[in-house]
Amino acid sequence: MFTHNPNLAVVCDADQVIHSSIDKAARNKVTYTAGSLENPKNNKLTVDVLEGTMPAFEHRDSKYQD
Repeated sequence: MFTHNPNLAVVCDADQVIHSSIDKAARNKVTYTAGSLENPKNNKLTVDVLEGTMPAFEHRDSKYQD
């Protein structure tokens, strides 16, 4: 699945999330960070751009609690 919508990646529990960013001050340098939602760095990047931020992420997480 390819999407620019972080909500879809979280709801579908994507195995691989790729975050891209551009630094316009550094002559439009593009960087990518890839990995799972369980990776703390990827988790933070995803939550930062997620609609609803952390409450939305916690709502998803609560569905998997026993």
